[in-house]
Amino acid sequence: MRNNAKSIMLTLLEWVLLIAPTAGYSIYCYTDTLQYTMTAQSKGCFWSLVAVAVLAAVIFQIFRKKYDRFIQSFVQQKTDLETNPDNELLVKAVARKSKIADNLDYVVALIPLLILCTVLYAFQTAVDQLITLLLVVSGSLMAKIGVHTVKLSVQRRDMLKKIKE
Repeated sequence: MRNNAKSIMLTLLEWVLLIAPTAGYSIYCYTDTLQYTMTAQSKGCFWSLVAVAVLAAVIFQIFRKKYDRFIQSFVQQKTDLETNPDNELLVKAVARKSKIADNLDYVVALIPLLILCTVLYAFQTAVDQLITLLLVVSGSLMAKIGVHTVKLSVQRRDMLKKIKE
């Protein structure tokens, strides 16, 4: 469809309706929470928890890579043991790595849960604002959809009007 002044204005309005309410409420929440609601101690606790969660996530990624390499070597040794079952050193190595791998499987599941708990604890008091922010985003999307429908209708009407003329 062809763009004219009306459709360009409606496109701009769509994007303003999508971005402005969300950005405005986000700025309000940030300012309200950090300047008026949170004490200096709670700000420190919040940012400390966020920093711990980020650091734990980075360390977990490093651990995960080393764990994957460990599991690959364990699988290789198990395969070697199937072809050479009489090798005593290989049997001991596979038994040792089996015990480690079986326990580390649970650690790999536990660490992300602990990181998630840390993040949720940090944002515990912000859940109400987060719900309101999600509602604002939903309203912005609905407004954009409505204005986009109007824009398409205006474009179609203008194109049909030009064809009739």
